[in-house]
Amino acid sequence: MIKSREKHQISLFSAVLLCCTCMVGSGWLFSSQLVAQNAGNYAFLSWIVAAVIIIGIGTCLSAVVTQHPHRGATTRMSAISHNAMFGIPFAFANWFGIAVVIATEAQATTQYLAPFLGKGIMHNGSLSITGKAIGVGLLCLYLLINWYGLKLLSRVNNIITVLKIFTPLFVITILLVSHIDISNFTQIDNSSYSSKDIITAIVTSGMIYSFNGFQVIASFASEIKNPKKNIPLTIIISVLIVLAFYLLLQFTFMAAVPKEMLTHGWVGVNMDSPIVGLTMVLGLNFLMLLLLADSVIAPSAVGYTYLGTSSRMLFAMSKEKQAPGFLSRHINPKRGFSVPSMMVNFTIAVIFLLQAQSWAGLMVIVTMLHLIGYMAAPISMSALNPKTKPFGLIIFIIITILMMTVPAHDILLSNIVITTLSVGYMIIHGRKHIKESLMFGSPFLLFLWSVYFSHSMIIASILAVIFFLFVTHSRYVDTCRHYRNKQRQQPHPTEKIAQT
Repeated sequence: MIKSREKHQISLFSAVLLCCTCMVGSGWLFSSQLVAQNAGNYAFLSWIVAAVIIIGIGTCLSAVVTQHPHRGATTRMSAISHNAMFGIPFAFANWFGIAVVIATEAQATTQYLAPFLGKGIMHNGSLSITGKAIGVGLLCLYLLINWYGLKLLSRVNNIITVLKIFTPLFVITILLVSHIDISNFTQIDNSSYSSKDIITAIVTSGMIYSFNGFQVIASFASEIKNPKKNIPLTIIISVLIVLAFYLLLQFTFMAAVPKEMLTHGWVGVNMDSPIVGLTMVLGLNFLMLLLLADSVIAPSAVGYTYLGTSSRMLFAMSKEKQAPGFLSRHINPKRGFSVPSMMVNFTIAVIFLLQAQSWAGLMVIVTMLHLIGYMAAPISMSALNPKTKPFGLIIFIIITILMMTVPAHDILLSNIVITTLSVGYMIIHGRKHIKESLMFGSPFLLFLWSVYFSHSMIIASILAVIFFLFVTHSRYVDTCRHYRNKQRQQPHPTEKIAQT
């Protein structure tokens, strides 16, 4: 009876609020300035293009999870359409990226509180020991919120979402009333920006980071009412709502910047905390406390939601034999999550928080990991339904092009992380099946490294076409599934150890 009551608890309304919560985190306090710097007056078009791309990726994602609404479906897509060995790089990228976000949001909140908590919180642009202790305390708070289960999470999230949306809308309203100068858009030379900057800004300005919350709903797929209808609706509705919010915020920010700050164009607008800094310049100091309060609420809401999401991802990886078997056990019916998975992700978040230098330093690498994870959606959709292959190929090429806008150093770092984790997995779990490990585990890793060395969007796009058509070909997919079915008849490696 307990299990039946816990199943399918999330309505469409709560699901939309859940996604919106994750898409209005710490990014809203930084993105408007970064987009203006990187795209100038093309900032609005850049936001629209980003939203269209996200909805395209979301369409691929929903096509998979509505057919297979499993717990933690985001990390299981490739294992469902192909096999666990093929899907391991995507699973690691999805899980690893979300785990890093948890630490990033806790760190962002601590940094925003630093001016009020004293100079000892920050040291040379990084959190001090005291600051990191506060950040760990926030992570403990995220854990407690998740500990009391999905029902409490939905109730708390609905309230927090209303507060998160109210605060920026109130700030936008005050800025619109107090200081708006439309001439900011016409008196600044925008000729230095090009169509390439529109695409580049999507990654470097934090748009992917801000919109990434759309995929959270896939991790709760098994707990959504009427998933076939509500999952795609949730993604589309939430992305459009958040797009409208970011467009309004972008207009308000760019129109409210005083003329004296635009002597060097939009590139010259460089404030450490853009929204707070702008209100101070305009003499709207009464908004300071409200903004600082929201800077605690917004990142924290993303943090505790992603902690729950990442635990479901790790649970799913364990079910597909991509992680130790104990991580898919001990599901408390009152809490709605795997306790071991939750604690592992909490520990990883703590480690990253203690090692991280700054919020900005993690944003691009997190975005790169997100892009790698997104690639699983069009591949899995096309493998499960060959009729969707043309659309899936287009989305895959677009994601590849976005990857090429990531700084080379961050591409290298993410490739090293994913390759290390994947090769480690293949050595441990595939040592008795070397041929299969190379056949299923290496193609995507080779694709990632070939994209890194290509240094050209055209070459990278050609490589994307070749790789996509290869891994979605019926013979390759059938070979993957044959190996998967054979492996599922064997006990989990962890179970063998337990029996011994």
